[in-house]
Parts: sequence; structure tokens; C-alpha cells
Amino acid sequence: MEFGGNWDDVFKSPAPLVRASHLVPLLELQIVVIFVITQVTHHLFFKRFKLPKVISQIVTGILLGPSIKDKSGKESLFPLLSQDVIGMASVFGYAFFMFLTGVKMDVGMIKKTGHKALTIGILSLVVPIVCGLLTTFACTYVFKEEEDDKVYFVAVTHSLTSFAVVSSLLQDLKLLNSELGRLGLSSGLVSDMINVITTSTASFIRAFMGTGQPTYKIYRDIGSLIAYILAVVFIIRPALFWIVKHTPAGRPVKDAYIYAIFLMVLLSGVLSDMFNQTALLGPFILGLAVPDGPPLGAAIVKKFDCFFSGVFTPLFVTICAMKADLSSIGDDRKLLTLDIVLLVVTFVSKVMASFVPSLICKMPFNDALAIGFIMSSKGIVELASYSLFHDYKTIDDQTFAVLLVSVLIIAILVPSMVNYLYDPSSKYAGYQKRNIIDMKPNAELRILACIHSQYDVAPVINLLDVSCPTGGSPISVNALHLIELVGRASPVFIAHQIHEKVTFNIHFSEKVIGPFNQYQLNNQGAVSANIFTAISPSNLMHEDICTLALDKLTSIILLPFHRKFAFDGSIESEGNARRALNCSVLERAPCSIGIIVHRGHLRHSSQLYRVAMIFLGGRDDREALTFAKRVTKDPGSFSLTVVRLDAEDGKTMNDWEKVLDNEVLKEFKQKSVANAHVTYVEETAKDAVQTTRILRSIMNEFELIIVGRRNGLDSPQTLGFSEWSEFPELGVIGDLLVSSDFDCNASIFVVQQQQQLKGSKGFKL
Repeated sequence: MEFGGNWDDVFKSPAPLVRASHLVPLLELQIVVIFVITQVTHHLFFKRFKLPKVISQIVTGILLGPSIKDKSGKESLFPLLSQDVIGMASVFGYAFFMFLTGVKMDVGMIKKTGHKALTIGILSLVVPIVCGLLTTFACTYVFKEEEDDKVYFVAVTHSLTSFAVVSSLLQDLKLLNSELGRLGLSSGLVSDMINVITTSTASFIRAFMGTGQPTYKIYRDIGSLIAYILAVVFIIRPALFWIVKHTPAGRPVKDAYIYAIFLMVLLSGVLSDMFNQTALLGPFILGLAVPDGPPLGAAIVKKFDCFFSGVFTPLFVTICAMKADLSSIGDDRKLLTLDIVLLVVTFVSKVMASFVPSLICKMPFNDALAIGFIMSSKGIVELASYSLFHDYKTIDDQTFAVLLVSVLIIAILVPSMVNYLYDPSSKYAGYQKRNIIDMKPNAELRILACIHSQYDVAPVINLLDVSCPTGGSPISVNALHLIELVGRASPVFIAHQIHEKVTFNIHFSEKVIGPFNQYQLNNQGAVSANIFTAISPSNLMHEDICTLALDKLTSIILLPFHRKFAFDGSIESEGNARRALNCSVLERAPCSIGIIVHRGHLRHSSQLYRVAMIFLGGRDDREALTFAKRVTKDPGSFSLTVVRLDAEDGKTMNDWEKVLDNEVLKEFKQKSVANAHVTYVEETAKDAVQTTRILRSIMNEFELIIVGRRNGLDSPQTLGFSEWSEFPELGVIGDLLVSSDFDCNASIFVVQQQQQLKGSKGFKL
């Protein structure tokens, strides 16, 4: 299959030849030049406007193509003999991009797709095609032109939706696991699958009607394609599942299996070309057969995605754009007018075909309009189709140039409009008080516990024990197992109590489900537990956490600290992605948050578990003290000591804050008199030095120390701490207790009360 055409036509002038021995270094230079220009233009200009990388790649192609008439440097960089070589290399990379696209797609999602996504997916494809074809008939009649196949091509191809483009757009906008993103992915998958089936069928119909091939060859091609699909479904896919089954949990997939799959990708391209289909179809179908996610899908994506999607795919987009000569626009004014009318009609009808069903389903106006723009996005897949048909002479230079410009305009318009219309964080604004201090007495405490690994389970359950659940004061725990999205394009959210028979890789959460179910059984009537699994990109996990907290009316979110400590205080491991997640949740959460710094101290029924609360004053400290009060419900198992650090002059904060502090402490002072396991201590600390001394004297007398984060509050007791703070997410006191210089062995629980205002002050890593 030719996928480059005659590049001499691109430059419109004889190009110098180059010796074959120089092709490899020249190809390397061409790739470097294209890569550098695309990266520089993206980071200097387009990234600041939150525009996707495909725009810089198209612009680079226009700059290096015939649209810019200064050709002296271009002819030296892209001589005639090298043009087919770089074109072939770019198509090779794009074939693997299509394979990886198939790997990341979960076709099984179609079965679970709701009526809304199914309706949007179908209508967003059918309506613009119908409107485009009707417009074509009308314009042909008005302009009194003969019917032209390229006009129908524009009407149909511009109506299609690509799952890869939708997924890439949502990833760039960081909306992949938002409610709008999930709807867009499901609708895009439905539309893309219909697109693949219809285009493959149409190619065979076209072969029957006008290619001049013998009938037996056409039947042979159809039979070969069907046989290939059956072989992939019934032979290759079971073999790939066998690989998954025989790969031990937590172990990498053997390299031999990866090499075999690599060879199958190459062979699939050869086979699909043999039965007169594009060489891209075979790798895409093979990719659909690969089980998405870990271990196999994730291993393939990790090994190939950076190279092919990061280097060869931008190369392919740039090469496609280099074929367009923008100066050809206007050569045929009637055809230009018809093309523009068709592009506008199909785009508007596609937006409306997604917008209207969304409104009928009672989506907010802005969200419905945003999903319309998402389903109308264009990118690399559409550009590849236009380039292919341009090489086949199905469309002329002018039409190809117009289509390229349309992709560029839509690629700029769509993300800009979606950013303007949809703000996923707006739903987290604190319109209602969801914290502990404002709960009614003995009301059910609703907790969302975030779990990254089995290591996090015991500290969370230990903290649940500290909250002393009883029949009169129960707790409801929603445990969310967070898994990084690797090897698939669509995020997954599983409610295990609802979907008990889910065949998805549920074994990843088995070690989380078991302990929480057992904890519920051990505390019947006092604890109810629900377990969820969220598989999403690490930089977007906060969306799953905050959305679940909002849906479950959670009062507090429990987050594990990103550092894992050994019992002796040494650092075993550190996860910066987890730290970034904690910071994102602290900024956006619709309720209070607690960060658990576990030092290995777990409660034993035979021993008294000693808890301390350091109180300086402020909203976060009052929230932390309210949680600490729950310890007093089980005096036989726990002891609680509240240490109030007061400034010598009493000027720790404004008078109203002091009134609130005294009010929340008054009840506790009374309890400390009547309960031998409850102690209240007041210490005077006029500066940070005295605060440090007091904390050093008590820090190793307790198994757990509870503190408020007190973000943004300055007081004499902590003056100067913030300048040396390593972990601002823990607040100055929490950061001090965790620091290696302080040598504290107690576990730390840092509490931040729900932030009432959207866009509250954040912090930097």
C-alpha cells in the first residue's frame, strides 16, 4: 500500500537527490528537526492556552510544507529520495499507534453502556451523515454541478467520531474520569465501533461496484478478513488470556511474549493489506484482542507507548500536514464554497446530535453543550483518513488543504469551549457543612478511606478503631481502592457490593475487600462497610475520591501519607504521585480530610492505646479535637490526652476564634475530671523553641498524636516553622513531628476541616 504519494508534487519543484548511504543519518536529522519544532511550538505557545499537542504538530507540518514558499532549506532537509523513507517510517509508527489504541480500548464497555451514551454515540454519527448528504444533494442542485465523489467523502468522513481522539482530548483536559469524561468515552467507543464496521463494509461494497476486480478476488478478500477476525477472536485472544493467567501477580510479563506480540502486529499489517484493506486495520483488530490493563496490556503500553506515541505519531501528523499546500485553497471557488458549507453543517449537526439527547436526559445546559463539542473533536485519526484518500487521489489538493485547516480550527475550538463550559471542581464547592464538628450528637460518622496497597489497610482500620464505633454512634466506611490506570484508555469504577459477579480483574482488590468485610462482621451494628475500586490516571484520582465523597455525604476522607516508615522510623519507600494526590484532595475535597502517617503502632486488645491531641486553636484544631473526643467512648481500651499550647500573651488569634476554641474545650475539661483515662493539660509556649521543647517531651509517650493542619494560620507558638517545612500538607506541627530530626516514633493523624470557599489557598510541592 502506498502511503506517501509523490512528494515531488508537494514541493512543486525538482528536489535534489541524496545517496542511499546517507538516508539513515538524514532520516535521524529529519526526526530531530520535527520533534524539536513541535515541542518548542507547543511549550512556548499552545500549552499556555491548554491546547493539545496535535496543533503544534500540524503547524510544524505547514511550516515545513509547500505552503511556505521559501524552499531552499526544505529541499536540503527533505530531498526527493528521503521523502518516501520518512513517510514509510511515520506510517509504521502510526500502525503501532492504532495497535496501542486497540489495546487501550475495552470493547466490553459497550455491554455496560447506558442508554444515554448509546443514544449519543449513534446519533452523533448518523445525524451529521444524513445532514451532510442532504446538504450535498441541495448544493449540487443549487450550483448545478455534477455529482462528485469527493464531496460525499467530505460529508461522511467529517461526521465520524474517533475514540482515540476523544480519549486523547479528555486526557489533555484532565477530564478522563470526570462524569462528562466517562460519558464521552462511552459514547465515543460506541460511535467508533459503528464507524469501523461500516467503513470496512463500505470498502467491500465499493470493490463490488467499481474497482474492476474479478468477483472471486472480492469474495476471497471478504473471506480472508472474516477468517482473520475469527482467528483473532478464537485463537489469539485465548492465547493472550493464557499468558495473563500464567503471569504471577506482581511479576512482569516475560519478554518472549512481548516479542511474539510485536511480530504478530507486523504480520497483521501484512495480512490486512493482502485482502485489500488498509494496513492499519489488522493491527487495530489485534489490539482489541489484547486484554486491557495489567499485566499484559499495561506491559505492552509501557514498552511501546512512549516510543511510538511520543515520537512516531507526532512525526506522522507532521508528515501528513506537510502534504497540504494552503495556497491551493481558492483554485476552485465553487468547490471551496461547497466544502466549507459541508464542514460547517456536519460540525454543527454533530454538536446538536449530542447536545439535544443530553438535554433530554436532564443534563445541565453547559455540560450537554460540552459533550457535543467533545463528540465533534478532530485529530490524528481524521487527519490520517484525509491523507490516505489524498494519496489515493480520492480528494484533490484544495479539498485536502481545506480539511487540514478544518482539523486545525476544530482542534483549537473544541478544548477551548470545553474548558469554558465545564468545570469539574464546581460540584465540590462547600455549599453544605460536611465535617465532624457540625454533626448531630451520636449521628453516623461517614468516612471515605483511600487505599493504595495492602499496606494501607491496617493503619486505616486502626484509626477506625480509634473512632470507637458503637451501636449508638455508628460509622459508615467507604473503602476506595485506588489503582493507577495503565494499559487502557477508559477509567474503571467498581462498586463491589453491587457487582459481586464482575469478571473484571477483581483479584487486585481482594486483599482490601476481605479485611473490611471482616471488620464489619466483627463490629455488627456499629460499622457498615462498602468497598469500591477506582482505576484511573494518578493525576486524576482526586476526581474519583471527591466524587465518591460527595455522593456518599462523607464527613471525612482518610488519606495515607506518601511515605512508608519502618517501625524504627527509617523510610522504606516514598511515592511522589501519592503526595501530589493528597495535595489535590486537600484543595478540592467537599468535606474534612485526615492524613495518616503510620509508624507501625497498631492497637492490641490487651494493651491501652494512648492517644494525644495537640491543640493550638483554629478551625482545623477544633475539627481534630472533635474527632479525638470519640476516643473517650471506650475508656477501657484508649486513653486521651489533650495538650493545649497557649501563647504567653494570649494573642494567638482573633477574639472570635478564641471564643470558639474555649467553647469546644469546655466540655472536654469537664470530662477530664470524671474520667481517669482522659487528661487535659495546658502548656505555655511563647515561641517556636518552647513549642519544640514541649513536643519533644511528650512525643514518645503515645502511640497516636492527632493535630490540626492549621494551613495559613500564624501564631507565636509556631512562628518560623513554615520556613523550614518539608511537607506543607501536614501543617507545621505535623511536619515537625514527621521530620527525621525530631525522632518521633508515634503515628500522626493530621486533620483539615472542610474548606467552605471554592479555590481556597493551596500549596506547592
